[in-house]
Amino acid sequence: MAKKIVLNGLDCFLLPQKVLYIPFYHLLVLSDWHLGKMKHFRKEGLFVPPVEVEEEISRLELLFQELTVERVILLGDLFHSDWNEDWTAFALFTHRYPNISFLLTRGNHDILVDAHWAEARLQIIPQYILAEGLLFSHEPVADLPAYMFNIVGHLHPGCVVRGKGRQQFRLPCFHLKNNVLTLPAYGKWTGLHILPKEDNARFFSVIYDEVVEIKEFF
Repeated sequence: MAKKIVLNGLDCFLLPQKVLYIPFYHLLVLSDWHLGKMKHFRKEGLFVPPVEVEEEISRLELLFQELTVERVILLGDLFHSDWNEDWTAFALFTHRYPNISFLLTRGNHDILVDAHWAEARLQIIPQYILAEGLLFSHEPVADLPAYMFNIVGHLHPGCVVRGKGRQQFRLPCFHLKNNVLTLPAYGKWTGLHILPKEDNARFFSVIYDEVVEIKEFF
């Protein structure tokens, strides 16, 4: 179940697939996929669990079937490092949807050459702005005007919540503080950066197939 928040009068839905959906613009936003990460580590001789990129692609394709999507914004760190075969799978995916435009606000891990971006139908942009004053970028923009909201990635935000007894869980979350909304990392094996509880911050955690606002922390 999605969680609706309103930013500058615009309905925005935080989805349990760890993406943001804005129906008025038929816009889907995700961040920090880190495609190719596991293959990169295996190439370096590290033992890591197998990750099928098709599984993460399928999650998006299911959303394309359920929602009206005309544009996808990828908020940086789409690909983890140098090229490997996962990029071919991603390029095939984007070409299956010629009526959807794919935009990338480049992150610090996005080091592929321009030919690879073009191969996957990706338009590279520094940031993207909606008329309502929502600005999309990989990292927070300095000196953001007070009337704007900045939608970002980069941090891989997470929080620690209570379970029954003495259980505690580290969970990915959407993090809203002042006028900055940070999206959780879309990729499965990206790690979490646990953020502290603050009076002026809201945490929306992904718990199975639901997004829940968390108000009790350790």
